[in-house]
Amino acid sequence: MVLSLGANIKRFRLERGLTQEEVANHLGISFQSISKWERGESYPDIELLPVLSNYFGVNVDELLGVSEPSKKEKYDDINNRWKLNNKSGQHNENVCLMREALRLFPNDALLLVQLSTSLEKLDGTPKEKENYLRESIAVQEQIINYCPDCEVRGATLYNICFAYWQIGEKEKAIEQAKKLPNLYKARENALVHFLEGEEKREISKEALTPLAWGIVHHLNSLSDTENNPVYRKKAKQIIDILFDEKDEFISKMYESLDE
Repeated sequence: MVLSLGANIKRFRLERGLTQEEVANHLGISFQSISKWERGESYPDIELLPVLSNYFGVNVDELLGVSEPSKKEKYDDINNRWKLNNKSGQHNENVCLMREALRLFPNDALLLVQLSTSLEKLDGTPKEKENYLRESIAVQEQIINYCPDCEVRGATLYNICFAYWQIGEKEKAIEQAKKLPNLYKARENALVHFLEGEEKREISKEALTPLAWGIVHHLNSLSDTENNPVYRKKAKQIIDILFDEKDEFISKMYESLDE
């Protein structure tokens, strides 16, 4: 899809009787940059795509040459490739894949999340790993500021705490953590008041796994800070009460209490 961008810029420019210099002056760049785009030797920065599309009077998809069906196919293909790469540990390939994908789908929350995740999994020297984490933090801040999905923003705000912690910025980690809602204000705790019948039953059942994770997490913490193994024993008893059958996640959580 990106390969058609330069050709489309040239086509829209010529259709409107514009010179490369006129387009360049509007964007505040050199006409040589326009020439390189049209020859496919380089591409505009992401932030210039909306400016270009507005200038030519088209949407970004038209500028990129992406129709709705092919856009969805491309998007699905990108995400499937990311999953395969992630499963096989090809995180560097995923970083490149996401950076290129974000040229096609600027500010897409899922792609930004996947870029952030891939950056944090890259290996290297301690300094390189710190740089990857700092770039991940910048991506996550973009999600927090612009993503309309409150659940994605909340998950990102949670994750960014640990990124700050890993680079040694403890105060920022704590500052971000304090912005998160407390356990009382969770989505499930609100919905259970308003739903009825089967929907109410389902939301209550769905809440059991994160509730169990929270209980184990905090009882583990008390066991460590008070050097009291009784807390872990209580956590196992609670899991036994909550779950007649334990899935893989619950089983691993349960087994961790023996470590």
